[in-house]
Amino acid sequence: MSGLLVFITIAFLTLLSPGPGVLFTVTNSINYGVKTALFGISGLIIGMFVIAVISASGVGLIITSNPTIFTVLKFIGAFYLMYLGYKNFSKKIPSQDLITDQQSDKNVSKSKLFYQGLLASLLNPKTIVFFIALFPQFIDIKKEILNQFLVLSLTFCLIGFLIHLVYANFSSIFKEKMLAGNNFSILNKISGAIFFLLAILLIAQ
Repeated sequence: MSGLLVFITIAFLTLLSPGPGVLFTVTNSINYGVKTALFGISGLIIGMFVIAVISASGVGLIITSNPTIFTVLKFIGAFYLMYLGYKNFSKKIPSQDLITDQQSDKNVSKSKLFYQGLLASLLNPKTIVFFIALFPQFIDIKKEILNQFLVLSLTFCLIGFLIHLVYANFSSIFKEKMLAGNNFSILNKISGAIFFLLAILLIAQ
């Protein structure tokens, strides 16, 4: 259970950190409203799940075939957390031009937003690296691996959906204030520091 809680923490920080997916949700919510933005969010989350399943299948084969590689992947995952922490500290402030650059037509195609979100997830190599690097950290090779992968994948996607839903609602209420550089900068610094702490804990295990 403690391993799942750590995974939830890492997933929460990863998904909470402002990135292309978050900005996609924020701008859609500001321009088209929360209900319409949900179609884009759905595309993002389904894309995440597809990549999670693909990544889990590959990692599962590695784990069952070579325990040594499993251990190596655990250390790679820890260092990847440090990399995420560094990226958060050095991440540039998002431009408010992203709001004005979006289509202002309120009758935007909902299916178009869905496929945009889907492709944004499927074509993002960072998502694949995240799953491959971190899944082994939370897998017990003595238990059914497929079921554990499914739980981790669904947990990650559920957290992602809830976080994007919160972003959509708040951005709809506060509009441009959501993209204030100082707000995102503080969030990045805090999440970056926690990533470093989690990486150290994982290496120490």
